[in-house]
Amino acid sequence: MKVVEERVIRVPVDEIRLMIEKQCGVDLTGAEAYLDGDSLAFSVPIVTQTASGSETDLPIREFRAKLDTSFDRPEREGLERKLNEVPGVRIEKRARRRRRKRNRVRTRGWPVVERIMNSKGLPANVYEPLVRALEGKEITRSEQKKLVRQLMVENGNDPSSESVEYFLENTLEYLRMRVRAVEQTS
Repeated sequence: MKVVEERVIRVPVDEIRLMIEKQCGVDLTGAEAYLDGDSLAFSVPIVTQTASGSETDLPIREFRAKLDTSFDRPEREGLERKLNEVPGVRIEKRARRRRRKRNRVRTRGWPVVERIMNSKGLPANVYEPLVRALEGKEITRSEQKKLVRQLMVENGNDPSSESVEYFLENTLEYLRMRVRAVEQTS
């Protein structure tokens, strides 16, 4: 039978903080330590003086920009190397996030006929130009999609097939609801 021996080593956070400050020359006063996955992370509040003399928190984007420009590349890499040499400390480089184009369809100038709850349980606006274009016409599904796409393009959009489908489906649901309401009243 194998006996597994386990040793528990405890290092106070203040000791780790002092070790990192000494080895890397980083001031961690006021830094909050927390576990992030399998790493110990320090969250450092950044406070700056404004022109008026009052202290304000520096926004994260500005902080990152200052951090990137405050050290030249060899200095920054040297600091990262030093931090990586400290046992249990790891610097992770974040991948740059690509700015994405906002994916919202413009409906400016289109009057809203009604706000409905669609079949997926989501609130949806039904727009007058779409209702006028599809109301009372016996055309195929592909023709309906073409009409909706054409109206969206005329309003300055470059709609995806999903957007066309979404607007078409909501408009058709509204028209079906209206037909049912008329049938029930007669």
